[in-house]
Formats: sequence, C-alpha cells, structure tokens
Amino acid sequence: MTKQRAFDDVGKLNFSVEPYSREGIQSNSSEYAEMIQGSALWSAYGDALGWISELTDETGLKRRTSEAPLHKPIEWKRRIGGRTGVTVTLPQGCYSDDSQLRLATGRSIRSDGFDVESFSKVELPIWLSYALGAGKSTSAAATNLARRRVQWFANTFDGWTNSGGNGAAMRIQPHVWAARTPEDPTTFLPDVVRNSICTHSHPRGLLGATFHALTLAHTMTTGRCPSPDDLMTATDVAAKLPDIIRDDIEVWNYWRSTFERESGVFEEAWNRAIDECQKAIQIAADTYGSGADRYTAIVDRLGLRDPVRRGDGTLTAVAAVGLTWCETKPYQALSVAANALGTDTDTIATMAGAILGVIAEEKPPIEVLDTDLFQSEANRLADIACGGKPPNHRYPDLLHWSAPKGRADTLVHLDGDDLYVRGFGRAQADGTPIPSRQDKFSWQWIKLEIGQTLLIKRRSKLAKIDGEDKGLTATQSFDKVPLTTDHSNRTPVDPLVTDDVSSIDDAPSQSSLKDQTRQSASQPDIEAMINHLEKHNYEDKVVGQVIRRVVKKCTAGQIGAFLAVLIERLHELPDPRSKRL
Repeated sequence: MTKQRAFDDVGKLNFSVEPYSREGIQSNSSEYAEMIQGSALWSAYGDALGWISELTDETGLKRRTSEAPLHKPIEWKRRIGGRTGVTVTLPQGCYSDDSQLRLATGRSIRSDGFDVESFSKVELPIWLSYALGAGKSTSAAATNLARRRVQWFANTFDGWTNSGGNGAAMRIQPHVWAARTPEDPTTFLPDVVRNSICTHSHPRGLLGATFHALTLAHTMTTGRCPSPDDLMTATDVAAKLPDIIRDDIEVWNYWRSTFERESGVFEEAWNRAIDECQKAIQIAADTYGSGADRYTAIVDRLGLRDPVRRGDGTLTAVAAVGLTWCETKPYQALSVAANALGTDTDTIATMAGAILGVIAEEKPPIEVLDTDLFQSEANRLADIACGGKPPNHRYPDLLHWSAPKGRADTLVHLDGDDLYVRGFGRAQADGTPIPSRQDKFSWQWIKLEIGQTLLIKRRSKLAKIDGEDKGLTATQSFDKVPLTTDHSNRTPVDPLVTDDVSSIDDAPSQSSLKDQTRQSASQPDIEAMINHLEKHNYEDKVVGQVIRRVVKKCTAGQIGAFLAVLIERLHELPDPRSKRL
C-alpha cells in the first residue's frame, strides 16, 4: 500500500492514498454506509463503556460496578448536576457528552455543508440542559454562545485561548464520515476547524481535532489503522492547516486576528503544537510490549494520568491511535482503555472506537442507548458522502431564535400538556421527574421525536408556549444562504460587489436570476465587499447600502464576520478631522 502527498502551486494540500479492495471509497454506497455504521456504533460503545470508569479510582469503580469487572456497558448509578443535582440510575449503554456532541455535529451537517451557526447557536446552548459529563471549556463556551450577540468565530469566553482539551477532538468524526473525498483533507478539515473553534481555540485542542480527523480518514481510505510513520505524515499534513483555512474569512480574518491579539502569532503557536505532537508520537512508537501492558506504558510515558495532561487534545488523539497498536479488536481494545484508571477513559475509548470501528468485522456485543439513531445518522452522513441529498435536520429560524435563559428552561409545554424541547421539537416523558434538593428544579428522562434519549434538567413547573411562538418551532421551514465546504471557490454575490453603487438595492433583472441562483450556493465574498467599499472611499451612503444588503441576504454569522472586518478597516483609516487641523 503506497501513499503520496504533495502541494500544488497555490499551496493547496493534495493527500491521496490508494483505496482498499474497491474502486473509489464510495463506489459501493451500501458498503460505505456499513463502514460508517461500524465507526459510529463502536465509538458510542467506547464512550458508554469508558464513561463508567471516568474520573474514579479502583474503589469508586467497584462501587459503580458492584465489584464486577468492567468489560461491557452496564446499568450503573452516578450523580448528575453537581451538588444540587440528583443521583440517577443510568441504563445499560448510556453514553456521555462525547457521543451527545457527536450527534449534535452530525445533525448540523447538511447535504450542502456544515451548518456551523445552528451548531453553535442551537445545538451547543441546548446541550447544556442535558449534558452528561460535560467538560469545563465546552460548557463555558456553550454558555457564552447562548448570548444572542456572541458568534461562533468570536466566542471569547473566559479562558478561551487556553482551551486545549479534547472536547473538540471527541466530536468531529461526522465531518470525515460525510466527506465526499476523505482522501483529500481539504474537503473536511475546514469544517473540523469551524466546529472546533466554537469551543476550543488553543492549538493543542485544535490540533487534537485535526489529527484525529486525519487518522480516521486514513483508516477509512486504506482499510488499516495508522502506523507511526503514518502519524508523522499526518502531522506533515496538519502543519499545512494555516494554508488550508486561509481562504475562510470568518476563521482566518477574524478568529485568527482575535486569537493573535491575546496569544501571539497563530502560525508560531501551531508549529509548536505540531512539534509537541511529533514528540508524543515518537514516545508512543518507542514503547514496546503488547496488549494492556503496552497501553499502560504508553499512557504513563505520555503522562495521561496527570490531571493537567489527562484531557489534553493532542495527547488524547495520539493515545487513541496507540491503543490500536496494542489491541486490534475493538472489544478488547476498548476494555483496555476503560480499565486504565486515571486516564480520560471514555474519550480515548470513543476515539479509538471510531478508528477501529471502520475495519471491525463485528458489531458491538451490547447495543448502546439509541442504537437506531446512531445507525440512521450514520446512513444519512454516508448518503451525503456518496453524493445524495437526504433530509436535513430542521432548526429554528436563527433570525427569531434566542437560546433559553437557563438550563432548566429548555423543556416546556407546547399547546397544552405536550412536552417540547426548544430547538429540537416534541418529546415524550419516560417516567416521572426526579426531584432535586431545590424544589424548583428536577431532572427527567425524555425521548425526542428524532429518536434521542435525554436526561434533561427542567423546572418543576414547566412554562407553557403555543406553536405560533416564533423561534420555538423546530419544524418550521426557514431560508438561509446555503453553505459550502469548499472555501477556495467562492463566487462573489453580484449585488454586493457591483461597481454601480446605485444598483446595489435594485431588483435583479430577469436575465440575472439564473446567475444569482448559482451564486447562492457559495458563501458571500466578504473581502470583495470590503474592496467595493474601499473603491468608493468608504462613503457613508455606500457603507449604509452595503450593510443593508448584507443584513438582508446573509446569515447572522456572516453579518458578524462582515461587520468585524469592516470595523477593523475603518479603524485603520485616518481620522478625517485631522485634515482640518
């Protein structure tokens, strides 16, 4: 099996591998769907198994398992919601935030690309109400995104530049599963980055997501787990990420400049993270032995029992691949990960499960909670990868949407006594509410119409809304500028870049309708808009006309990106008052 990598004249990365046992990775859609199902189910299984042993010692694990050995998911008890929360019995196969956010990512992938705005403004804020085992950075980021004016590319919550954990890496697999050419990293890495920086902006957190995506794509395109040499190649690819994302206006022009104001030059920080990753790969590769003994040695040499390093994004991604060198069968491998107490058991197991599940010959021995949902979502993403256009999840209109003010305000009564989860749709209760120490709050198991089971925080007395309440009806249709994952071939939106200022607000002629329809498949070219304003010396009238057109035609995130760049350019202009002095 040979592998080649090269860079073309414009710096775009070309990474090709010889597909295994077929002509093109998606030549057989049913085979491809089966592969994605295996990856999805084994990653969820690893999460469900590893969550049982997360953040506990040997005594605590025995208490959770009633002193039985941990080799498969079981029913167990855990405290949810902190000091004011409740102790609940979790059903066999119950998964944690790793798989919850993976499902959220998958739902946000449409047949025309990744809907980062719905992911950041609906999925992440609503997730806070049902999160199981949430990480600090992801929780802080999601809380900040619940604020109406905070955009995904400017989520500067307290500590945002230090968010180097694995909370992004554990959820980005759907971007690779849905990639139409996973052998070409440029087709999925831009969306991996967009997803990641919603919550994790430190290079180690971002690199962990990038590196894991590359190792998963390698397994999908070659039919084998990456070797140490393959991992070094992956870091070579990852090193070119700045070139890959340079054309993404929101990421490169705004997020990067904001990052650099607080943490220095991004590319320098990125190169340091690449060096650290390569050293970690070498450490793992130079650790010998087999089975659990080798894995124990790898995590100890990487320092993954140290609370400071345990959830490190890059080290976790390396350890997940290292686990595949120790045990090639997912059942044995994920059991080894779950019993490595003191490590991030569920996240390493879920990431390794995603890789091993690609080539697994069998399904998990225990069905995880919501297995049917994981399978149907895997099939939908596989359909997208094969060029199909399956139904997309329908989100509220973001122009009217506001996230619930509190975590307990997500579950409401709709049109009487029907249960309704804001942003998601109708639900059915599974049992009675579980009261907490605070009388006004409780937790309740519910099942969404889309098939997901949630243990959701709620108010003891639910608010009542009606179906006409704007922004709450998840099934309503809405119009957006369609998204595209190809940021290198943007077509300018004519009304925003025309040299004829007077025509900016004119209705399009009949002859231009076809052109406009074609252009709507691309994101607005913010740089072209700015160039248009520069050509007209930022005249007040022209600025107002363009802003009005942007607000009318663009999504909330694109509006924010345009205004951010505009403000920065206006600040660079000389003060007109100085000419009069």
